[in-house]
Amino acid sequence: MFKVMVMIKRKRGMSMEDFIAYYENHHAPLGASKVPNLKRYVRHFIRPYGNAVYGADAEPPYDVLTEIWFDDEADFQQGMAYLTDPETAAIIGADEEKLFEKSSIRFMIMEDHETDLPALRRG
Repeated sequence: MFKVMVMIKRKRGMSMEDFIAYYENHHAPLGASKVPNLKRYVRHFIRPYGNAVYGADAEPPYDVLTEIWFDDEADFQQGMAYLTDPETAAIIGADEEKLFEKSSIRFMIMEDHETDLPALRRG
């Protein structure tokens, strides 16, 4: 699988609750309907966490980490090419303007490494 993480900040002045509601009820279904070969589409909404060790006062730099999964990089490239089609780009772009600080959007290719905890605990 080929996974990309997209980090995004919500539009200034939008509450987190309104952001999540709009993303889940409008933007996510719109995006999922427009990207060919998409295998998984997962949103991780970020809330500050704090305790005696980690303070929670600062506003997080991003409000959502969005995972988009494809079978391989070729399928990802095909999906991204489709999003640059002028008609599709206009539809998605107009919706993004309602929801995101567009200058905040960052795409990152993910390389996962998972610790085998049962093996580690046995050893």
